Amino acid sequence: MRILIISPSYSEERRSAYAFVHARSKIYQKFGNKVEVFVPSKSIYSYNFEGIPVCKGANKTYKTLLREFDPDVVAIHSPRYTMSKNPLKMLDETRTEAPIIMWIHGVEALINAFHNYLPPWKIRQKLKNIVGGTVKITILRFLIPKASAVVYVSKWMRNTAEHYFLYKHPYSFIIPNPIDTALFTYTKKDVQSRKRGISVRGLEWKYGVDIAIKAYSNFWKSSLTILGTGPLEIYMRNLSKKCRSNVSFLNTHVEHNKMPELYAKYGYFVAPSRTEAQGVAMCEAMACGLPVVATNVGGIPEFVKNGINGILVPPENPKALRNAVNQLLTDEELYNMLSEDGAKYVKENLSHEEIYKKEYAVLKMCQEMFNARH
Repeated sequence: MRILIISPSYSEERRSAYAFVHARSKIYQKFGNKVEVFVPSKSIYSYNFEGIPVCKGANKTYKTLLREFDPDVVAIHSPRYTMSKNPLKMLDETRTEAPIIMWIHGVEALINAFHNYLPPWKIRQKLKNIVGGTVKITILRFLIPKASAVVYVSKWMRNTAEHYFLYKHPYSFIIPNPIDTALFTYTKKDVQSRKRGISVRGLEWKYGVDIAIKAYSNFWKSSLTILGTGPLEIYMRNLSKKCRSNVSFLNTHVEHNKMPELYAKYGYFVAPSRTEAQGVAMCEAMACGLPVVATNVGGIPEFVKNGINGILVPPENPKALRNAVNQLLTDEELYNMLSEDGAKYVKENLSHEEIYKKEYAVLKMCQEMFNARH
């Protein structure tokens, strides 16, 4: 199958940006499909990223690529009005050539101000976002029906998006982002590493890093390392000092293939999010055997089952988060169960092979429906 992927960004510029799209590209290619990627851009150039051909450009460039590559399906990740000067026309032209499948990952289908993306003191920015977000959602509402199928990364994401769209696509599917379980593998933790927690989070309001900082205030039984950067870094560091919190910040970039080595030094993962459609870093940590303490928000409870493969706590509750960490530190039997079952869950449900089967079935279905109509 020839699969043309459209993504608002790709890994050459920022390796972490839309890494889940690149992961799919490599999976599709691994299983014998031909893959090319188009990135909407004012500049025009092509490059090859880890064996995946990528083309950047505007409408004319896209039309040439569509004609020359002649895809069987077109997969659009994070569809938005910036795909072209006239995205409706672009999609109409595309679907005469091949079926379109759209992936909704999160921010593109949310009004950020209503989902804790912005801190409470950013009132003017929130008001501006409500206006801009409403326009964004309205445009997306007209784009979604152009697709043969829509894929959401969690049930929460689908329910929330459909609430905004006031529209339910007749062919919608829940398929999470894949986890490389050949890279992120289970390792048993020693006594010392179990006392160290890690949280891989952007330093943004929605990820709730401030909640974790408060939870570790004067908490010397365990430490927490926060790996990430973001616009609230100064605020988070100052809060940490004010709370005398037992946390440290690691703002150096760690290559994705080095993350398992990093996780091997820690005993558990903290995800205190205010909003989360899935939590890819959280799932990767689970695959490595790190029990997860996470907030019961968004799509997280679809992956973390409380008391089975992780611990869920109420949002905005540092005390509950602290108590859950204490429970991990003192209950060895619980720790071992969550560690093993978390890794097992990810391997059985989120591996490249499992996700590919589900996605290929959707792609093939759309191709067959398209061929039947033409």
